[in-house]
Amino acid sequence: MNQGTSVLVMRYLILALLLITAPAHAADDTKYEELLQRLAGAKNKADADALNGEIWECWLTAPDQTAQELLDAAMQRRAAYDFLGAIHHLDRLVEFYPDYAEAWNQRATMYYLTGEYEKSLADVAETLAREPRHFGALAGKSVILFNQGKIGLAQIAVKEALKYHPFLNEAAILSIESGEDI
Repeated sequence: MNQGTSVLVMRYLILALLLITAPAHAADDTKYEELLQRLAGAKNKADADALNGEIWECWLTAPDQTAQELLDAAMQRRAAYDFLGAIHHLDRLVEFYPDYAEAWNQRATMYYLTGEYEKSLADVAETLAREPRHFGALAGKSVILFNQGKIGLAQIAVKEALKYHPFLNEAAILSIESGEDI
């Protein structure tokens, strides 16, 4: 087989692979969209909590096996309170999969847990650039801003998050007067 034929065969194999995997992604996207719609319209906290869990499962499903391994390694480090180790894995995940919103969100969480609030906010912004409806990132942003004493900005982030998840605990931030000391 000459080089031109090899390239042509490789192109057909890639096309076939894309066609095989496309319906699965479309089905996942449809499920995700349905879950977000149902959560936004949830009538009680119990229903919202169940949908919340399903949405987090979607977010924590990485684009491929390699990405999943990096994410899982980071989550294991997080569970062991090795936040710097988790950041190391998440740095690689963000580098190799920059379009994966949850990679940015998980690293934002690790930066928050290590007290690096500005880095956390920067990664929240990256998360929201990829998935503006990520209520977890919006809620996290509200907590950071609240802890920085930026009550008005925290309330804006909470209001945005509540559009997607009407039963977030962070809604309590809305009951604080913007001028109040915290």
